[in-house]
Amino acid sequence: MFFLMLGWGLLTIIIVHCFFIIIFNIFINPHEPSTFAKIFPYQFINNLLFKGTNTEKSYFSIRVDINTSEENVREHDEGVRRLIHIADRYHIPITFSIATEYISVMSDDVIQKIKEGGHDVISHGHMHTDMTEQDQVSSIRRSKDILEEVFEREIIGLIGPNGKHDTRTLEAAKTTGIKFLSSGALSHIRYWSFPYPFKKDGVWLLGGSIKSDFQLYRVDKVEPKRSMELWKKAISYRTDKGWYTQLEYHNFSTTDDELSALEELFKYIKEDTPLKPITQSDLVWMMEKCNKNKVS
Repeated sequence: MFFLMLGWGLLTIIIVHCFFIIIFNIFINPHEPSTFAKIFPYQFINNLLFKGTNTEKSYFSIRVDINTSEENVREHDEGVRRLIHIADRYHIPITFSIATEYISVMSDDVIQKIKEGGHDVISHGHMHTDMTEQDQVSSIRRSKDILEEVFEREIIGLIGPNGKHDTRTLEAAKTTGIKFLSSGALSHIRYWSFPYPFKKDGVWLLGGSIKSDFQLYRVDKVEPKRSMELWKKAISYRTDKGWYTQLEYHNFSTTDDELSALEELFKYIKEDTPLKPITQSDLVWMMEKCNKNKVS
């Protein structure tokens, strides 16, 4: 009887412990897995609850948000040129999310570099304002139409301004042909922290976010060299088979020190991790075509 009670007690402790781990990582912690993240069966929960994908490799993408204006377009365009130059050197494709109200002031050569360089484009809405306060179908459709005309490709991804979505965004996405939302929060699920892409109501939600340049440089006031070390540490937790990681970056983080830190991060990813760089659209197309939740 003693050993039976001891066994049930230990089992209860393990169940409660795992419960708090998943609550912490999915609903509370927005950027990094907890100390115990590696022992929790994320893949099982992901497939069981969210119809997720069971990947054979671990993937990395960088999403660069573009929302500029006529006053600072020259500086921001130069930032995009320098980002592309570094990414091309390490063969890391960029996913550019563009708020289309600004696309008319972007330089033609920058648009051409994105079009011809094997990089990705997704919608960042039309106006860079809270999407949940807009007519979402109209905003997404307008942005999607403009991007498809300019970049001559199908646009299947969306990240709302400031990462804000709500349950209406899923319906708006399906109505307008959007196949995935890139990071952010949806209702009570802060899916930016979930280490696997998963599908909800027919739309893929890509999490895996580590702290963005904006959070580290502008909010936390962390020096670029220290930021790079924090990025590397966060990524080191996410190299298991099937895990997905994304870095959200902006076209205004372009000082020499900031770009040097980003270049060192790219070098680390290519030389010291098993992560496979991929655009977000390519990742979703791959998952759409996979059979029985199996991706090679």
